[in-house]
Amino acid sequence: MIAGLVRAASSSLGDVLDRDERAVQVLEESEPPDERSGFVALIREAYDLDGPAGLRSERRRRLLQVAALDLRGELSLEAVGRRLAFLADACLETALTAVGAPDDLAVVAMGKLGALELNYSSDIDVMFVSAKESPEGLQAASAAMSMLTEFAPEGQAYRVDADLRPEGRAGALVRSLDAYLEYYGRWAKEWEYQALIKARHAAGSTATGEALVERTRQFVYSEEVSSERVAAIRSMKERVESNAVLKTRRGSSTDDVKLGPGGIRDIEFSVQLLQLVHGGTDQAVRAPSTIDALRALAAGGYIAEDDAAGLGVAYRWLRTVEHRLQLWQERQVHRLPSDVPGLARLARVMGFADAPSASAAERFQEAHKAVLVDVRQRFEKLFYRPMIEALAGGGAQRLSTEALRERLRILGFRDVDRASRTLSELVGGTSRRARLFKVLTPAILRFLSDSPLPDEGLFSFLRISEGLGERLDAAAAFRDNPPGLAFLAKVLGSGRILGDMLLAVPEELATVADPSGPPPPKDRTRLVREGSASLSWREESDRLDGLRRFKRREFLRIVLGDLFGVTDTVLAGAGLADLADACLEAALEECEIPFAVIGMGKLGGRELNYASDIDVVLVHDAATEDAEKVAADLIASIGAVTPEGITFQIDHGLRPEGKAGPLVRSFDSFLEYYARWAHPWEHQALVKARFAAGDAELGKRFIAETRSFAFPERLPDAALAEIRHLKARMERERIPRGVDPRLHFKLGPGGTSDVEFAIQILQLKHGREYPALGATGTVPALAIARELELLAPEEADRMTGAYEFLTRVRNRLFLMVGRPVDSLPTKAEELEALGRAMGFREQPRQELEDAFLRVTRRARRATEPLIYG
Repeated sequence: MIAGLVRAASSSLGDVLDRDERAVQVLEESEPPDERSGFVALIREAYDLDGPAGLRSERRRRLLQVAALDLRGELSLEAVGRRLAFLADACLETALTAVGAPDDLAVVAMGKLGALELNYSSDIDVMFVSAKESPEGLQAASAAMSMLTEFAPEGQAYRVDADLRPEGRAGALVRSLDAYLEYYGRWAKEWEYQALIKARHAAGSTATGEALVERTRQFVYSEEVSSERVAAIRSMKERVESNAVLKTRRGSSTDDVKLGPGGIRDIEFSVQLLQLVHGGTDQAVRAPSTIDALRALAAGGYIAEDDAAGLGVAYRWLRTVEHRLQLWQERQVHRLPSDVPGLARLARVMGFADAPSASAAERFQEAHKAVLVDVRQRFEKLFYRPMIEALAGGGAQRLSTEALRERLRILGFRDVDRASRTLSELVGGTSRRARLFKVLTPAILRFLSDSPLPDEGLFSFLRISEGLGERLDAAAAFRDNPPGLAFLAKVLGSGRILGDMLLAVPEELATVADPSGPPPPKDRTRLVREGSASLSWREESDRLDGLRRFKRREFLRIVLGDLFGVTDTVLAGAGLADLADACLEAALEECEIPFAVIGMGKLGGRELNYASDIDVVLVHDAATEDAEKVAADLIASIGAVTPEGITFQIDHGLRPEGKAGPLVRSFDSFLEYYARWAHPWEHQALVKARFAAGDAELGKRFIAETRSFAFPERLPDAALAEIRHLKARMERERIPRGVDPRLHFKLGPGGTSDVEFAIQILQLKHGREYPALGATGTVPALAIARELELLAPEEADRMTGAYEFLTRVRNRLFLMVGRPVDSLPTKAEELEALGRAMGFREQPRQELEDAFLRVTRRARRATEPLIYG
């Protein structure tokens, strides 16, 4: 009967029963040992009788015994894994003895072998260590590996993997204990410390093996968790979570019981993450076995007891499925069968039978899917729920204050005391609001931990929750809405300014919660119409505040589109310029004279960034006194500070004679100035001139009549020399003292100013010949210059890439600090946050600095010949 059960579950073990009479006797007459020493005695006896062939045959017989008891349900998962690991230990021990290994040579087991949770067809992960360096140790380790990995008629004993040793395959197969300790103390990477969680002496010298395990604990679990360790653990957590999401998005099948979403790796990495976080101060959680570690984490209050129990049940299920998959042909398989007969066979050996309502395979798949879903749900709250229970005063198990602080620190919070107070305010009490935020907070903590500024994000989340009062519908839209909550965390964690805006415009929470994302920016016509409509019904005293509220709402929508990814820097810049136009039009709605606003600089180029002033010149064709009043009213309407803030900061320094000149000029006065007195750089500024608001006929006539100054028949050498001299002075004099020019993304080498001057010089030179080159935007002009072959494709691409990249940097920095910034931060934590805001994940600070220097260096090489000849 037992033989039939084995044959049904494993074709390869069935073949063993057919070929090996001794295997049949072993199966029927005895049970496998339950201790390591018993396996060692059996394997040594077999080797003494028949050498390596005897070892291989006896190993298969004992694996057969374990499988039979497993299939009959007489062994737990832990007992199966332990016996399979002891069997491997016995083979390693026997091999070392057989090859005459030195007395000080030891095998340290890693991975599943180290944790005593081996599979039927696992590789065995090992490291060889000796008390001292010796050629005999290397020879013995190589010979032992060869014996166990050799292919023979009896099969291969094991696939032995020694790649977890220092430096992997490139490193020495055997190292001394001191060499191991030096490596782990000086050069090891975080994943190598993580691998040591499961390290265990397996064979050879007990003193040497246990010394390596014990003396490396200090590297794996440190009481003082350094900032580098925090960053590494945080990165590990994000990698686990993002990989699972990525696998789901790619349609990665849930058929992979190890690596698929909700699979074995989700549980193992989650447990190891918590062990690394808390193992430094609590030795009880250092257990190599996943099941034992779950129990210890629950006992310590680091995870909820029901989560530990649920994950334990799921882990046993998934590992049992993995065992059954691998038993069939003793191959390292992790995917469910894709064929119907194979799936039906797996279902039957998992204990399912056909029923009138569903086949065995269908019943298995339903149960398996429920396990995966349960793991994902528990996984998402595993790290966070105990913190909420600790702060809210609920739950049988509670994190200690220090454990809570450490976990907040791992999540990226710098001011853990403030974060703890904020969380307490969010989840304390029993009101409807408190109950809702107890549900939302664990998930938003998870998402905020991946944001640039988790502290600011959490505090903004609290302020919004308080600001909503009893209007909880907006917040309730995020319940059971992970994509919406993730986007809310991204928005709030980008900087306090967006939290302030959402607090002022809470109706936009619906836009954030919408899984389809924000709409693209509105076009200029619609914005002008809506801007005017928003003011038409207001009292005169409220019109300025109304205009500012309109601008804030539409500005927020543009930023949301940018952060969600439906808007790039070019579209965002154009949307902001259209919004500025609409605000100017609304402010001029009651103007009754010929009066126009000409956009200059970034406004003219429709490439505003979040921190931009709006550069304008004001032109009229009416009585000077009337025009001056309109201009003064316009400046106040747009630029004055009210309780609602400011619409836009207006810069009219590009007008003739600069600050010394009149605020507004007549049309004829402009033309006379440009013809007689203007400097070459003022003609250069006209390249960006665009009608923005007011009298369209007057504005377009201004643009048409000034084209000849912006695009002359021939750019005089003296004018080009003056422009070049101005550019050199800007680089030399306008970068603030103490700022590294290489980090100044506006005026530094390869910065946005380099790109703008380079393309504008080409426009000045060739704009008359090629009218299309008169595009006011930097990026469109670069594209046209490329099409006209005035720029080589590689040069155009580098200049465009640099301009867009640096604009994104400036935008993200503005969101972070709430004010214009023109150079990279110098503080490590600010660079780290900016790197995250720019989308870098593995080493955000280093990746940002590398990308910034690479982009600006290439841009400088492309622009320098165009600017300076």
